[in-house]
Amino acid sequence: MSPAKKTYTFTLFIQGADLLSDESLHALFEAGCDDATFGARDGAQYGEFDRGATSFSAALSRAIHDMANALPGLEIVRVEPDDLVSMATIAERSGRSRESIRLLAAEQRGPGGFPPPIAYVDQKTRLWHWPDVAHWLTEHDKAKVDVDPEAADLVAALNAAYDLREHTRRLPNAALALIDEALSASRLARP
Repeated sequence: MSPAKKTYTFTLFIQGADLLSDESLHALFEAGCDDATFGARDGAQYGEFDRGATSFSAALSRAIHDMANALPGLEIVRVEPDDLVSMATIAERSGRSRESIRLLAAEQRGPGGFPPPIAYVDQKTRLWHWPDVAHWLTEHDKAKVDVDPEAADLVAALNAAYDLREHTRRLPNAALALIDEALSASRLARP
Protein backbone atom coordinates (compact mmCIF):
# COMPACT_ATOMS: atom_id res chain seq x y z
CA MET A 1 0.00 0.00 0.00
CA SER A 2 1.49 3.36 -1.02
CA PRO A 3 1.52 6.31 1.40
CA ALA A 4 -1.49 8.61 1.24
CA LYS A 5 -1.18 11.92 -0.54
CA LYS A 6 -1.52 15.09 1.46
CA THR A 7 -1.66 18.72 0.31
CA TYR A 8 1.39 20.82 1.22
CA THR A 9 1.38 24.61 1.04
CA PHE A 10 4.61 26.50 0.40
CA THR A 11 5.93 29.46 -1.58
CA LEU A 12 8.91 29.60 -3.92
CA PHE A 13 10.51 33.00 -4.53
CA ILE A 14 12.34 33.31 -7.82
CA GLN A 15 14.46 35.58 -9.95
CA GLY A 16 15.81 35.44 -13.49
CA ALA A 17 12.49 35.01 -15.31
CA ASP A 18 9.32 37.06 -15.69
CA LEU A 19 6.75 34.83 -14.02
CA LEU A 20 3.81 37.06 -14.84
CA SER A 21 4.05 37.23 -18.63
CA ASP A 22 1.35 35.33 -20.50
CA GLU A 23 4.01 33.14 -22.09
CA SER A 24 5.55 32.22 -18.70
CA LEU A 25 2.20 31.53 -17.07
CA HIS A 26 1.24 29.27 -19.96
CA ALA A 27 4.59 27.41 -19.75
CA LEU A 28 4.20 26.98 -15.98
CA PHE A 29 0.67 25.66 -16.35
CA GLU A 30 1.77 23.22 -19.06
CA ALA A 31 4.69 22.03 -16.86
CA GLY A 32 2.28 21.00 -14.10
CA CYS A 33 2.19 24.15 -11.99
CA ASP A 34 -1.59 24.48 -12.25
CA ASP A 35 -1.71 24.09 -8.45
CA ALA A 36 0.08 27.41 -7.90
CA THR A 37 -0.77 31.09 -7.82
CA PHE A 38 1.91 33.37 -9.23
CA GLY A 39 2.52 36.97 -8.30
CA ALA A 40 4.94 39.62 -7.11
CA ARG A 41 5.30 41.20 -3.69
CA ASP A 42 7.61 44.15 -3.07
CA GLY A 43 9.44 43.35 -6.30
CA ALA A 44 9.91 39.66 -5.43
CA GLN A 45 8.24 37.16 -7.76
CA TYR A 46 6.75 34.01 -6.26
CA GLY A 47 4.74 30.89 -6.86
CA GLU A 48 2.47 29.83 -3.99
CA PHE A 49 1.75 26.11 -4.20
CA ASP A 50 -0.89 23.79 -2.79
CA ARG A 51 0.72 20.59 -3.99
CA GLY A 52 -0.43 17.04 -3.34
CA ALA A 53 2.30 14.51 -2.60
CA THR A 54 3.24 11.73 -0.22
CA SER A 55 5.68 14.02 1.64
CA PHE A 56 6.64 17.68 1.94
CA SER A 57 10.00 16.95 0.35
CA ALA A 58 8.37 15.23 -2.65
CA ALA A 59 5.95 18.14 -3.14
CA LEU A 60 8.70 20.75 -2.89
CA SER A 61 11.11 18.85 -5.15
CA ARG A 62 8.49 18.36 -7.85
CA ALA A 63 7.46 22.04 -7.76
CA ILE A 64 11.08 23.22 -8.04
CA HIS A 65 11.72 20.89 -10.98
CA ASP A 66 8.44 21.80 -12.70
CA MET A 67 9.22 25.52 -12.49
CA ALA A 68 12.82 25.05 -13.68
CA ASN A 69 11.68 22.92 -16.63
CA ALA A 70 9.04 25.47 -17.60
CA LEU A 71 11.30 28.52 -17.46
CA PRO A 72 14.99 28.01 -18.21
CA GLY A 73 17.06 30.63 -16.42
CA LEU A 74 14.70 30.72 -13.46
CA GLU A 75 16.46 30.63 -10.11
CA ILE A 76 14.80 29.78 -6.79
CA VAL A 77 16.05 32.20 -4.13
CA ARG A 78 13.89 31.37 -1.10
CA VAL A 79 11.31 28.92 0.23
CA GLU A 80 8.57 29.79 2.68
CA PRO A 81 7.20 29.05 5.24
CA ASP A 82 10.26 30.84 6.52
CA ASP A 83 12.68 29.23 8.92
CA LEU A 84 12.98 32.40 11.06
CA VAL A 85 9.92 32.83 13.26
CA SER A 86 8.56 35.20 15.88
CA MET A 87 6.72 34.07 18.99
CA ALA A 88 3.40 34.83 17.26
CA THR A 89 4.39 32.64 14.29
CA ILE A 90 5.46 29.81 16.60
CA ALA A 91 2.06 30.02 18.27
CA GLU A 92 0.27 29.95 14.92
CA ARG A 93 2.29 27.01 13.55
CA SER A 94 1.97 24.96 16.74
CA GLY A 95 -1.73 25.62 17.41
CA ARG A 96 -0.94 27.14 20.80
CA SER A 97 -1.59 30.61 22.15
CA ARG A 98 1.12 33.26 22.09
CA GLU A 99 1.02 33.35 25.90
CA SER A 100 1.53 29.58 26.07
CA ILE A 101 4.59 29.88 23.83
CA ARG A 102 5.88 32.80 25.92
CA LEU A 103 5.60 30.67 29.07
CA LEU A 104 7.36 27.72 27.40
CA ALA A 105 10.16 30.00 26.13
CA ALA A 106 10.54 31.61 29.55
CA GLU A 107 10.62 28.11 31.08
CA GLN A 108 7.69 28.99 33.35
CA ARG A 109 5.79 26.02 31.91
CA GLY A 110 6.74 22.72 30.36
CA PRO A 111 9.88 20.58 30.62
CA GLY A 112 12.38 23.41 30.04
CA GLY A 113 15.07 23.59 27.42
CA PHE A 114 13.04 25.61 24.91
CA PRO A 115 15.43 26.69 22.12
CA PRO A 116 16.88 30.16 22.66
CA PRO A 117 16.18 32.93 20.16
CA ILE A 118 18.82 33.33 17.47
CA ALA A 119 18.23 37.05 16.83
CA TYR A 120 16.88 40.09 18.59
CA VAL A 121 15.28 42.52 16.15
CA ASP A 122 14.79 45.05 18.95
CA GLN A 123 14.27 44.91 22.73
CA LYS A 124 10.89 43.21 22.39
CA THR A 125 11.10 41.24 19.15
CA ARG A 126 13.00 37.97 19.13
CA LEU A 127 13.39 35.44 16.33
CA TRP A 128 13.77 31.68 16.62
CA HIS A 129 15.00 29.13 14.16
CA TRP A 130 11.85 27.15 13.30
CA PRO A 131 13.58 23.75 12.90
CA ASP A 132 14.92 23.99 16.47
CA VAL A 133 11.48 24.88 17.80
CA ALA A 134 9.70 22.24 15.66
CA HIS A 135 12.00 19.50 16.96
CA TRP A 136 11.53 20.67 20.57
CA LEU A 137 7.72 20.85 20.22
CA THR A 138 7.63 17.36 18.70
CA GLU A 139 10.06 15.84 21.17
CA HIS A 140 8.05 17.19 24.13
CA ASP A 141 4.61 16.66 22.54
CA LYS A 142 3.74 20.35 22.95
CA ALA A 143 2.25 21.15 19.53
CA LYS A 144 -1.53 21.03 19.28
CA VAL A 145 -1.36 20.52 15.49
CA ASP A 146 0.86 18.40 13.28
CA VAL A 147 4.39 19.86 13.15
CA ASP A 148 6.84 18.42 10.62
CA PRO A 149 10.41 18.90 11.88
CA GLU A 150 11.85 17.24 8.75
CA ALA A 151 10.09 19.79 6.52
CA ALA A 152 11.40 22.58 8.77
CA ASP A 153 14.96 21.24 8.42
CA LEU A 154 14.59 20.96 4.64
CA VAL A 155 13.34 24.55 4.23
CA ALA A 156 16.13 25.87 6.47
CA ALA A 157 18.80 23.89 4.60
CA LEU A 158 17.51 24.97 1.19
CA ASN A 159 17.36 28.62 2.24
CA ALA A 160 20.89 28.35 3.62
CA ALA A 161 22.06 26.87 0.31
CA TYR A 162 20.32 29.61 -1.68
CA ASP A 163 21.84 32.27 0.61
CA LEU A 164 25.27 30.65 0.29
CA ARG A 165 24.99 30.61 -3.50
CA GLU A 166 24.03 34.31 -3.54
CA HIS A 167 26.68 35.51 -1.10
CA THR A 168 29.57 33.48 -2.51
CA ARG A 169 29.02 35.10 -5.92
CA ARG A 170 30.23 38.36 -4.40
CA LEU A 171 33.19 37.02 -2.44
CA PRO A 172 36.77 37.06 -3.68
CA ASN A 173 38.35 33.65 -4.30
CA ALA A 174 40.54 33.95 -1.20
CA ALA A 175 37.43 34.18 1.01
CA LEU A 176 35.85 31.16 -0.69
CA ALA A 177 38.54 28.96 0.88
CA LEU A 178 37.01 29.72 4.30
CA ILE A 179 33.59 28.63 3.02
CA ASP A 180 35.08 25.41 1.64
CA GLU A 181 36.74 24.69 5.00
CA ALA A 182 33.48 25.25 6.88
CA LEU A 183 31.55 22.99 4.52
CA SER A 184 34.21 20.29 4.68
CA ALA A 185 34.18 20.39 8.48
CA SER A 186 30.38 20.03 8.52
CA ARG A 187 30.53 17.01 6.17
CA LEU A 188 33.10 15.36 8.43
CA ALA A 189 30.94 15.94 11.49
CA ARG A 190 27.90 14.11 10.04
CA PRO A 191 27.06 10.84 11.79
